[in-house]
Amino acid sequence: MAGYLKDYTGRSVDLEIKSAVDILDVVNQLDARHPGIKDRVLDEHEKTRVYVNIFVNEENIRDLGGESTKAKDGDVIYILPSVAGGKDGMSGDWEGATS
Repeated sequence: MAGYLKDYTGRSVDLEIKSAVDILDVVNQLDARHPGIKDRVLDEHEKTRVYVNIFVNEENIRDLGGESTKAKDGDVIYILPSVAGGKDGMSGDWEGATS
């Protein structure tokens, strides 16, 4: 589980969810155990936030069935934030960089 979500899970990064129907159910079960996670992962329409990626067995749910992607025993589900940042037109001389 992504670092920014560990504050909600008591620093656990590996959690086991039993008998989840789909990814939405997984997130709801996580939220029942660790209140507040759902709001960090899903928006008000229960869609994955744009800066969050959810993978089921290394496949992005956006390429599968979204939040209704089925979950079955043995699936490994990753919830990760998108990595962004940097500077447009990057060059070897970065403002404020130190060596």
